[in-house]
Amino acid sequence: MSCFRYNLSLLFCCGLVFSGSSVYGRQNILIGEVSIRYDHQDRTYTNSGLIATTPDDEGGEVVAGDVGETGTGATVIVLEDRRGDRQQYFLTPRLTFSSTGMRDVLEVTYAPSLNYDQLDETTDLDHDFGLRAERNLTRNWLVSLNNRFFLGDDPVRGEQYRTAAIVPATGEPVAEEPAVGSPSDGSEEPLTERFGRRRYWTNTLNLSTDYDYGADRTFIAGYSFDVLRNDDSDTAGGYTDYDRHTGLLSLNHRFNQRWSGFGEARYSRGLFDEPDIFVVSPPGDAGDAQIDHVAGTGSDDLTEYNFRVRGGYDTSPHLHLFTEYSYLNTDYDVALREDYEVNNFAFGFDYDVTQRLHVTLSGGPSWGSFENSPTESDYNAYAGLTWDYMHGALTFFADKGYDQSNFDGRRSGLTDFWRTGVALDYQLTRALTATVSASYSDNRRLQYPTPQTIVVVDNGQPPETAPLPPEDFEQIEYTEKDYDAGVSLAYTFLRWYTISGGYRYYDHDTDIVTGGTGSYYEHRAFIQLAVSKELFRW
Repeated sequence: MSCFRYNLSLLFCCGLVFSGSSVYGRQNILIGEVSIRYDHQDRTYTNSGLIATTPDDEGGEVVAGDVGETGTGATVIVLEDRRGDRQQYFLTPRLTFSSTGMRDVLEVTYAPSLNYDQLDETTDLDHDFGLRAERNLTRNWLVSLNNRFFLGDDPVRGEQYRTAAIVPATGEPVAEEPAVGSPSDGSEEPLTERFGRRRYWTNTLNLSTDYDYGADRTFIAGYSFDVLRNDDSDTAGGYTDYDRHTGLLSLNHRFNQRWSGFGEARYSRGLFDEPDIFVVSPPGDAGDAQIDHVAGTGSDDLTEYNFRVRGGYDTSPHLHLFTEYSYLNTDYDVALREDYEVNNFAFGFDYDVTQRLHVTLSGGPSWGSFENSPTESDYNAYAGLTWDYMHGALTFFADKGYDQSNFDGRRSGLTDFWRTGVALDYQLTRALTATVSASYSDNRRLQYPTPQTIVVVDNGQPPETAPLPPEDFEQIEYTEKDYDAGVSLAYTFLRWYTISGGYRYYDHDTDIVTGGTGSYYEHRAFIQLAVSKELFRW
């Protein structure tokens, strides 16, 4: 409830600051929407190295991967709740309010969602709250605030809500079209969907100020605060809870008609909850496994440094050449994970082949090193194509380089990745649109995943503490490959009604058995009926 009180207080303050100016000349719009949705998810694990044990001895509820002996006869295992199958019904009313003045904008959306799971026969209430407020202090100086809160059990739906526009750009009543496919790329890292579904909540607050000091010359300063919490902290498994503070400075400067430059510096501090430890005794005569909770030990906090600078030269209105340097570094407080840094250089171009066809190519060398390891050389590359045509758009990309995921819910760390994808959006008729997408990624993880939950099994007599053997959690490379394909359709009729549906296939293949989430493939499908209408305009 404290989260909702916080959001209400935030909304009230924004109303005073951003809408307290003259009420004359404002345009206010209230949009109402109601949707009914059915989601079907079928997940099958294919990793035979997983061990199943449950408190009720029914199997399939809790899955544990054997890590190895500790030298004292106890076995350390990582416990994860991986219930993947779901048949859920959602009833979601949504209210969207937009108020636009001469110098400010206030947009708010709130959507509680009644969620019934047919398989578990459980009912939950999800929440999605969005707030956007902007105000021009002067002609060239803008301050803005954005906040997004989500409470639910599905990171895919959570990412769709987080990246969705709060209010349609036209202000007209438009029903949101659910997407099928990988979570969209955003400024914040999307939560991993490896763990299946478990209830959690996230809140992201962004404050920023933009100052335009000339044509194509902008200075930006910002601060963001991100929170991730598991809804039930007593449940075994779960995401890694954290608070993240991020500061950002950005400068975009055009020197003349030909030359331009860009620079960005980002600092992030992640404060993580101490890892939970669950001690599991083998099933006794009654056939039930005993699970006891033990307080966590150690610090998982970390600090990230990101820096990027770019120089560009326009040889013509259709050809832009650029060179870029980027640096990323992570310092871990815990000694079990090695600090690392990566340097990237890239050279490339953006070219408008025709009015509708746009191509981007870039590449260059990379150097990466861990705290106690020698520097290794690699390369980064990117190829992108966008083709806009009368009734749709086709996009393609291929990307190679380094990335880091310290805030994806399991702290995956540094990754050497290769990925590619293609998407087609097409308007079949005036009322019917279709989206087809497919992607593939090959992620070489350069560190062992941080154990979220540790379990010790010791001949039915669990010890009081659960020490981690450092030799089992040193730098270990492993590979994760993801295959993703989906299709969705949306049909609008009677002006305010939209029926949509889609199917997605996802395959996660990993060569790590101990400590990972295991390999699996998954089928997801949905169908939704939504009605959206402008209720008032004044």
